[in-house]
Amino acid sequence: MGELRTAWSSLVLALCAVGLVLVVPLLVLQGLLQSMPVFGTSSHEGDGYLTWAAWLGAGLPLVGVVVSATTRRRGWTWFFGICLTLAAAVAALNWADDVRHAPPPPPEPRHCVEHSGGGNECPGG
Repeated sequence: MGELRTAWSSLVLALCAVGLVLVVPLLVLQGLLQSMPVFGTSSHEGDGYLTWAAWLGAGLPLVGVVVSATTRRRGWTWFFGICLTLAAAVAALNWADDVRHAPPPPPEPRHCVEHSGGGNECPGG
């Protein structure tokens, strides 16, 4: 039974590593190529590829860390742990960029504004 578990964990780790090293960069490249504007038109055709690359880029290292840590494979745990840390750093930078470029809140009047033809809506008025 232990040999079967070792074989399955080895297969999962190998598939995660191949997906992380080959599939994710290929999806990013495909997404970037599809997103390039052609003849001045903007295109969002590559968004699906980039979304899949993001999910796989975060999910595969997470699965790899869990499987390698539970089977006590230190080398694989380090490899997938570093990949997971890099994925978290990229996600944090993307989130910080989104927050920084968020539209400002709508301005509120800082003084009392009276409306003509109606009552006074000013506090204390």
